[in-house]
Amino acid sequence: MAITAIIAIAVILCSLTVLFYRRYVKKAFDSIDRVLDGVLARNTELSLEAAADSRLSKLTHKAIKIMQMNVLDISQTTQEKEIIQSFISDMSHQMKTPLSGVAMYTDLLLEGRMTETERQEFLSRIKTGTEKLQWMMDSLVKMSRLEVGAVELSPVAAGIKQTISDSISAVYGAAAKRNISLQTAYFEDMALLHDRKWTGEAITNILENAVKYSPSDGEIKISVEALPIYTKISVTDYGVGIAPDEWNSIFKRFYRGRNAQGVAGAGLGLYLASLIFQKQGGYILVESKPGKYTTFSMFLQNCKK
Repeated sequence: MAITAIIAIAVILCSLTVLFYRRYVKKAFDSIDRVLDGVLARNTELSLEAAADSRLSKLTHKAIKIMQMNVLDISQTTQEKEIIQSFISDMSHQMKTPLSGVAMYTDLLLEGRMTETERQEFLSRIKTGTEKLQWMMDSLVKMSRLEVGAVELSPVAAGIKQTISDSISAVYGAAAKRNISLQTAYFEDMALLHDRKWTGEAITNILENAVKYSPSDGEIKISVEALPIYTKISVTDYGVGIAPDEWNSIFKRFYRGRNAQGVAGAGLGLYLASLIFQKQGGYILVESKPGKYTTFSMFLQNCKK
Protein backbone atom coordinates (compact mmCIF):
# COMPACT_ATOMS: atom_id res chain seq x y z
CA MET A 1 0.00 0.00 0.00
CA ALA A 2 2.80 2.37 0.93
CA ILE A 3 4.56 1.61 -2.32
CA THR A 4 1.36 2.29 -4.27
CA ALA A 5 0.95 5.65 -2.53
CA ILE A 6 4.56 6.58 -3.22
CA ILE A 7 4.12 5.69 -6.87
CA ALA A 8 0.91 7.71 -7.05
CA ILE A 9 2.58 10.71 -5.46
CA ALA A 10 5.53 10.36 -7.84
CA VAL A 11 3.18 10.25 -10.83
CA ILE A 12 1.35 13.35 -9.59
CA LEU A 13 4.64 15.19 -9.04
CA CYS A 14 5.86 14.21 -12.50
CA SER A 15 2.59 15.37 -14.04
CA LEU A 16 2.79 18.67 -12.22
CA THR A 17 6.44 19.08 -13.26
CA VAL A 18 5.57 18.40 -16.90
CA LEU A 19 2.61 20.80 -16.68
CA PHE A 20 4.68 23.62 -15.17
CA TYR A 21 7.53 22.97 -17.59
CA ARG A 22 5.16 23.12 -20.55
CA ARG A 23 3.77 26.42 -19.25
CA TYR A 24 7.31 27.74 -18.76
CA VAL A 25 8.33 26.66 -22.25
CA LYS A 26 5.18 28.18 -23.74
CA LYS A 27 5.83 31.45 -21.86
CA ALA A 28 9.46 31.44 -22.96
CA PHE A 29 8.51 30.84 -26.59
CA ASP A 30 5.85 33.55 -26.38
CA SER A 31 8.48 35.96 -25.08
CA ILE A 32 10.93 34.98 -27.82
CA ASP A 33 8.15 35.38 -30.37
CA ARG A 34 7.44 38.91 -29.13
CA VAL A 35 11.13 39.76 -29.26
CA LEU A 36 11.39 38.48 -32.85
CA ASP A 37 8.23 40.40 -33.79
CA GLY A 38 9.89 43.52 -32.39
CA VAL A 39 13.02 42.85 -34.46
CA LEU A 40 10.96 42.39 -37.62
CA ALA A 41 9.07 45.61 -36.82
CA ARG A 42 12.41 47.39 -36.21
CA ASN A 43 11.25 48.37 -32.74
CA THR A 44 14.30 49.62 -30.80
CA GLU A 45 12.29 50.01 -27.58
CA LEU A 46 11.49 46.39 -26.80
CA SER A 47 10.08 45.81 -23.30
CA LEU A 48 12.10 43.80 -20.80
CA GLU A 49 9.06 43.20 -18.54
CA ALA A 50 8.15 39.93 -20.16
CA ALA A 51 11.76 38.78 -19.91
CA ALA A 52 12.18 38.47 -16.16
CA ASP A 53 14.13 35.27 -16.72
CA SER A 54 17.80 36.18 -17.02
CA ARG A 55 18.24 34.19 -20.25
CA LEU A 56 15.27 35.88 -21.88
CA SER A 57 16.48 39.23 -20.60
CA LYS A 58 19.86 38.63 -22.28
CA LEU A 59 18.11 37.63 -25.50
CA THR A 60 15.95 40.77 -25.44
CA HIS A 61 18.97 42.96 -24.71
CA LYS A 62 20.91 41.44 -27.61
CA ALA A 63 17.92 41.91 -29.91
CA ILE A 64 17.75 45.60 -28.93
CA LYS A 65 21.50 45.99 -29.65
CA ILE A 66 21.08 44.33 -33.04
CA MET A 67 18.21 46.68 -33.88
CA GLN A 68 20.17 49.75 -32.77
CA MET A 69 23.14 48.68 -34.88
CA ASN A 70 20.82 48.08 -37.83
CA VAL A 71 19.24 51.53 -37.47
CA LEU A 72 22.71 53.11 -37.20
CA ASP A 73 23.92 51.27 -40.32
CA ILE A 74 20.83 52.42 -42.24
CA SER A 75 21.39 56.01 -41.08
CA GLN A 76 25.07 55.93 -42.09
CA THR A 77 24.21 54.40 -45.47
CA THR A 78 21.62 57.12 -46.06
CA GLN A 79 24.13 59.84 -45.13
CA GLU A 80 26.80 58.34 -47.38
CA LYS A 81 24.29 58.15 -50.23
CA GLU A 82 23.36 61.81 -49.76
CA ILE A 83 27.04 62.81 -49.65
CA ILE A 84 27.76 60.89 -52.87
CA GLN A 85 24.74 62.43 -54.60
CA SER A 86 25.79 65.91 -53.46
CA PHE A 87 29.35 65.25 -54.58
CA ILE A 88 28.27 64.10 -58.05
CA SER A 89 25.92 67.08 -58.37
CA ASP A 90 28.65 69.55 -57.35
CA MET A 91 31.22 67.93 -59.62
CA SER A 92 28.81 67.98 -62.56
CA HIS A 93 28.09 71.66 -61.95
CA GLN A 94 31.77 72.57 -61.73
CA MET A 95 32.67 70.70 -64.92
CA LYS A 96 29.72 71.96 -66.96
CA THR A 97 31.15 75.44 -67.67
CA PRO A 98 34.62 74.42 -68.96
CA LEU A 99 33.13 71.52 -70.94
CA SER A 100 30.55 73.80 -72.55
CA GLY A 101 33.29 76.28 -73.43
CA VAL A 102 35.51 73.64 -74.98
CA ALA A 103 32.59 72.26 -77.01
CA MET A 104 31.51 75.71 -78.23
CA TYR A 105 34.98 76.86 -79.30
CA THR A 106 35.67 73.49 -80.96
CA ASP A 107 32.46 73.86 -83.03
CA LEU A 108 33.50 77.38 -84.07
CA LEU A 109 36.94 76.15 -85.11
CA LEU A 110 35.39 73.32 -87.14
CA GLU A 111 33.22 75.82 -89.02
CA GLY A 112 36.41 77.54 -90.15
CA ARG A 113 34.92 81.00 -90.83
CA MET A 114 37.26 83.14 -88.73
CA THR A 115 40.42 85.17 -88.79
CA GLU A 116 43.75 83.85 -87.64
CA THR A 117 43.53 86.06 -84.56
CA GLU A 118 40.14 84.56 -83.64
CA ARG A 119 41.44 81.05 -84.26
CA GLN A 120 44.35 81.61 -81.88
CA GLU A 121 42.00 83.10 -79.28
CA PHE A 122 39.65 80.09 -79.47
CA LEU A 123 42.55 77.65 -79.21
CA SER A 124 43.82 79.53 -76.16
CA ARG A 125 40.40 79.31 -74.51
CA ILE A 126 40.13 75.59 -75.27
CA LYS A 127 43.56 75.10 -73.71
CA THR A 128 42.49 77.02 -70.60
CA GLY A 129 39.30 74.96 -70.30
CA THR A 130 41.08 71.63 -70.68
CA GLU A 131 43.75 72.68 -68.17
CA LYS A 132 41.01 73.51 -65.66
CA LEU A 133 39.35 70.14 -66.25
CA GLN A 134 42.68 68.36 -65.86
CA TRP A 135 43.38 70.22 -62.62
CA MET A 136 39.93 69.36 -61.30
CA MET A 137 40.33 65.69 -62.14
CA ASP A 138 43.77 65.57 -60.50
CA SER A 139 42.40 67.30 -57.39
CA LEU A 140 39.39 64.98 -57.22
CA VAL A 141 41.60 61.91 -57.46
CA LYS A 142 43.90 63.19 -54.70
CA MET A 143 40.93 64.16 -52.55
CA SER A 144 39.14 60.82 -52.91
CA ARG A 145 42.34 58.84 -52.25
CA LEU A 146 42.98 60.85 -49.08
CA GLU A 147 39.36 60.56 -47.90
CA VAL A 148 39.18 56.76 -48.23
CA GLY A 149 42.68 56.22 -46.84
CA ALA A 150 44.10 54.90 -50.12
CA VAL A 151 46.99 57.31 -49.55
CA GLU A 152 48.69 57.34 -46.18
CA LEU A 153 50.64 60.46 -45.31
CA SER A 154 53.99 59.84 -43.64
CA PRO A 155 54.76 62.74 -41.29
CA VAL A 156 58.42 62.72 -40.26
CA ALA A 157 60.71 65.22 -38.59
CA ALA A 158 61.87 67.45 -41.45
CA GLY A 159 62.95 71.04 -41.84
CA ILE A 160 60.01 73.26 -42.80
CA LYS A 161 62.08 75.89 -44.60
CA GLN A 162 62.64 73.72 -47.67
CA THR A 163 58.94 72.77 -47.82
CA ILE A 164 57.89 76.43 -47.75
CA SER A 165 60.58 77.36 -50.29
CA ASP A 166 59.32 74.69 -52.72
CA SER A 167 55.76 76.01 -52.39
CA ILE A 168 56.85 79.60 -53.03
CA SER A 169 58.74 78.46 -56.14
CA ALA A 170 55.58 76.76 -57.41
CA VAL A 171 53.60 80.04 -57.43
CA TYR A 172 56.43 82.46 -58.20
CA GLY A 173 55.69 82.55 -61.93
CA ALA A 174 51.98 83.34 -61.47
CA ALA A 175 52.83 86.05 -58.94
CA ALA A 176 55.51 87.59 -61.17
CA LYS A 177 53.07 87.91 -64.10
CA ARG A 178 50.96 90.26 -61.97
CA ASN A 179 53.93 91.92 -60.27
CA ILE A 180 52.95 90.51 -56.86
CA SER A 181 55.85 90.30 -54.42
CA LEU A 182 56.22 87.31 -52.08
CA GLN A 183 57.83 88.47 -48.85
CA THR A 184 59.01 85.88 -46.34
CA ALA A 185 59.93 87.08 -42.86
CA TYR A 186 63.23 85.64 -41.63
CA PHE A 187 62.98 82.56 -39.42
CA GLU A 188 65.31 79.85 -38.20
CA ASP A 189 64.69 76.50 -39.83
CA MET A 190 63.03 73.96 -37.55
CA ALA A 191 62.06 70.32 -37.76
CA LEU A 192 58.30 69.76 -37.84
CA LEU A 193 56.28 66.57 -38.18
CA HIS A 194 55.03 66.66 -41.76
CA ASP A 195 54.91 64.83 -45.04
CA ARG A 196 57.00 67.16 -47.23
CA LYS A 197 55.29 66.30 -50.55
CA TRP A 198 51.70 66.65 -49.36
CA THR A 199 52.36 69.55 -46.99
CA GLY A 200 54.08 71.38 -49.82
CA GLU A 201 51.00 70.86 -51.97
CA ALA A 202 48.72 72.21 -49.23
CA ILE A 203 50.84 75.34 -48.72
CA THR A 204 50.99 75.81 -52.49
CA ASN A 205 47.17 75.75 -52.61
CA ILE A 206 47.03 78.47 -49.95
CA LEU A 207 49.62 80.58 -51.81
CA GLU A 208 47.79 80.11 -55.14
CA ASN A 209 44.63 81.42 -53.50
CA ALA A 210 46.53 84.41 -52.15
CA VAL A 211 47.91 85.20 -55.60
CA LYS A 212 44.51 84.84 -57.30
CA TYR A 213 42.73 87.19 -54.91
CA SER A 214 45.49 89.77 -54.56
CA PRO A 215 45.51 92.96 -56.65
CA SER A 216 48.20 93.41 -59.28
CA ASP A 217 51.34 95.08 -57.89
CA GLY A 218 50.34 93.82 -54.45
CA GLU A 219 52.22 91.77 -51.90
CA ILE A 220 51.88 88.53 -49.99
CA LYS A 221 53.54 88.04 -46.62
CA ILE A 222 54.70 84.68 -45.30
CA SER A 223 55.81 84.14 -41.72
CA VAL A 224 56.64 81.27 -39.38
CA GLU A 225 56.14 81.34 -35.60
CA ALA A 226 57.13 78.59 -33.17
CA LEU A 227 54.55 77.86 -30.45
CA PRO A 228 54.77 75.42 -27.49
CA ILE A 229 53.02 72.50 -29.25
CA TYR A 230 52.55 73.66 -32.85
CA THR A 231 54.36 75.92 -35.29
CA LYS A 232 52.23 78.44 -37.17
CA ILE A 233 52.84 79.18 -40.84
CA SER A 234 50.92 82.29 -41.92
CA VAL A 235 50.13 83.56 -45.41
CA THR A 236 48.63 87.06 -45.65
CA ASP A 237 47.30 88.76 -48.76
CA TYR A 238 45.71 92.19 -49.12
CA GLY A 239 42.98 91.36 -51.61
CA VAL A 240 39.21 91.05 -51.56
CA GLY A 241 38.96 89.37 -48.17
CA ILE A 242 36.42 86.90 -46.77
CA ALA A 243 33.31 87.72 -44.73
CA PRO A 244 33.29 86.23 -41.17
CA ASP A 245 30.15 84.18 -41.85
CA GLU A 246 32.07 82.31 -44.58
CA TRP A 247 35.18 81.43 -42.58
CA ASN A 248 34.00 77.88 -41.89
CA SER A 249 32.33 77.33 -45.26
CA ILE A 250 35.41 78.10 -47.38
CA PHE A 251 37.01 74.81 -46.29
CA LYS A 252 34.06 72.81 -47.62
CA ARG A 253 34.34 70.92 -50.87
CA PHE A 254 33.36 73.01 -53.94
CA TYR A 255 32.45 76.05 -51.85
CA ARG A 256 33.32 79.42 -53.36
CA GLY A 257 32.96 82.65 -51.40
CA ARG A 258 30.83 85.59 -52.44
CA ASN A 259 33.95 87.62 -53.24
CA ALA A 260 35.28 84.86 -55.50
CA GLN A 261 32.88 85.61 -58.33
CA GLY A 262 34.71 86.30 -61.57
CA VAL A 263 37.92 84.61 -60.38
CA ALA A 264 38.79 81.21 -61.86
CA GLY A 265 38.54 78.34 -59.41
CA ALA A 266 36.63 75.21 -58.46
CA GLY A 267 36.46 75.39 -54.66
CA LEU A 268 38.77 72.43 -54.09
CA GLY A 269 42.10 73.99 -53.12
CA LEU A 270 41.25 75.02 -49.56
CA TYR A 271 39.32 71.81 -48.89
CA LEU A 272 42.28 69.72 -50.05
CA ALA A 273 44.74 71.82 -48.03
CA SER A 274 42.63 71.46 -44.88
CA LEU A 275 42.30 67.70 -45.42
CA ILE A 276 46.08 67.30 -45.82
CA PHE A 277 46.78 69.16 -42.57
CA GLN A 278 44.12 67.17 -40.69
CA LYS A 279 45.70 63.92 -41.86
CA GLN A 280 48.92 65.02 -40.16
CA GLY A 281 47.38 66.13 -36.88
CA GLY A 282 47.45 69.78 -37.90
CA TYR A 283 44.82 72.33 -38.84
CA ILE A 284 44.18 75.61 -40.69
CA LEU A 285 42.48 78.79 -39.46
CA VAL A 286 41.47 81.91 -41.35
CA GLU A 287 41.14 85.53 -40.31
CA SER A 288 40.03 88.22 -42.70
CA LYS A 289 38.59 91.68 -43.12
CA PRO A 290 36.76 92.14 -46.45
CA GLY A 291 38.56 94.57 -48.71
CA LYS A 292 41.57 94.69 -46.37
CA TYR A 293 43.39 91.41 -45.84
CA THR A 294 43.15 87.64 -45.41
CA THR A 295 45.46 85.52 -43.28
CA PHE A 296 45.55 81.72 -43.46
CA SER A 297 47.35 80.22 -40.47
CA MET A 298 48.55 76.63 -40.87
CA PHE A 299 49.56 74.65 -37.79
CA LEU A 300 51.94 71.68 -37.77
CA GLN A 301 53.06 69.69 -34.73
CA ASN A 302 56.50 70.37 -33.29
CA CYS A 303 58.88 67.48 -32.89
CA LYS A 304 59.26 66.22 -29.34
CA LYS A 305 62.59 67.09 -27.82
